[in-house]
Amino acid sequence: MNDFEQEIRSALRRDPAPPDFAAKVLARVAEQEIPAKVIRLPVWRRPAAWAIAAGLSIAAIVPPVAIEYRQRREARALEARRELLIALEVTRTKLQQTRERIQRTTRLAL
Repeated sequence: MNDFEQEIRSALRRDPAPPDFAAKVLARVAEQEIPAKVIRLPVWRRPAAWAIAAGLSIAAIVPPVAIEYRQRREARALEARRELLIALEVTRTKLQQTRERIQRTTRLAL
């Protein structure tokens, strides 16, 4: 091995900690202890509360809107059906009148 490698190994070698090391560290931490500030937000300023409120609002609004939409769609379908039946009746009447005219005209022509 090179001397350089030997020097690196000796520099990186761990030495055992002194017996009172833990006590010194704990004593120093106790001296420098800074009280942690806990910031409490009111309920109306918490994002989770807003998310829950939004979810409940959507759950309360969506079903009635869907029911109303379906009812409007059914009403439009019934109106379209009624208009179609009226149009078919008018067409039937017009065709019948046309048929009668054609029959009268052909009888007179013969």
